[in-house]
Amino acid sequence: MTSRSPDAFPFPTSEHHPSPPPEGAKPSAHAPVETEPKEPALDHGIEESFPASDPVSVDVTKLDTAPTKANDASPNQQPSAHKPSALRTGLIAGAFASVASTMMLALRGRSEVGSITAPTNATSHWLWERKALAARSPSWRYTGLGYVIHHGSATFWALLYAWLWAHRRPQPESASQSLASAGVATAAAFAIDYAITPKRFTPGFEHHLSKRSMAAVYATFAVGLAVGCAVALKDRSDTAGNP
Repeated sequence: MTSRSPDAFPFPTSEHHPSPPPEGAKPSAHAPVETEPKEPALDHGIEESFPASDPVSVDVTKLDTAPTKANDASPNQQPSAHKPSALRTGLIAGAFASVASTMMLALRGRSEVGSITAPTNATSHWLWERKALAARSPSWRYTGLGYVIHHGSATFWALLYAWLWAHRRPQPESASQSLASAGVATAAAFAIDYAITPKRFTPGFEHHLSKRSMAAVYATFAVGLAVGCAVALKDRSDTAGNP
């Protein structure tokens, strides 16, 4: 066993711990000024003030991410602010479908019966009965009334379509999906027009056009319906994005 010298464990003396000055003595200018220990700086972070071993330590990550989650959730809390109006969408889509199908009626009417207004005139048979079916020339009595009836019918189906389908879809449709859904709505309209509706209130242009031309007219109606809905929804989203 080796012996240790007394210097290995020096006894504390006045050199290490100076004695306090006597009472009444003035502090020396060269004497060190003792200051009270300062509290941990706040800008060093919460973790230094509350060490990890402390049971009351704060999880800084939770505090930082809470506002972010709240901010991320706020845009999803108001989806109805950008929801399109079914009435507005239906009116626009109905106008597109009405004009597009009337143009096809004129083309097929000129090709099959030699009159661009005969198919539209026939729609006024709701009021003028057989006289409207025989009319070939354009007139306010037959052509004007026939178009008003056709436009009103197109708007009715467009409103129903916008409310039941396009207006209630959570996500915007692609072009193919829009055409497919508009085709389904148009097929339903065709079935009701000629299977359920009394003959007095059918569209009337079936008296002048072949089945092939009728299919072309209803297909054009479906395209106009899809395009009109797309225009209405796009215009609505642009308005919401640029208040």
